[in-house]
Amino acid sequence: MDNVVATSKMVRLYIATGFLYFVIGTILLAFSLSGAVAVSRDPVFILLLYGFVTQLIFGISYIFVPGVSRHSGANYKVIAVEYVLLNAGIIAFEGIALTGQKDAAVILGGLMAMIVAVLLHAVNIWHTIIGRKSGNAT
Repeated sequence: MDNVVATSKMVRLYIATGFLYFVIGTILLAFSLSGAVAVSRDPVFILLLYGFVTQLIFGISYIFVPGVSRHSGANYKVIAVEYVLLNAGIIAFEGIALTGQKDAAVILGGLMAMIVAVLLHAVNIWHTIIGRKSGNAT
């Protein structure tokens, strides 16, 4: 499988995961607002902002940036690692928000996973943007 096909699959995975988080967050919000379940707004915020919005931004940026820069410099393996790290961070924070437990190791691990995912994404996108300037345009 070449890098473009693999990246395309990861883009669809990002978007699908984002919408899954959106649906779960919306259901939690509905239960919370109806009073059926006592859920604070933190888990809903985590799912809607980090789960939905960030997943869509990451996924869609891998569609639009190569089109604008005319260079597909994104590394599929890095995309897969950032996907795993971002979701590990989201799941860690979601677990903390739902259970109310303040485990410092889980908080730090989740935060570090999300920071590394964002940094990897920024570097991967940067390589795609500057690829044309380096003469690697396709």
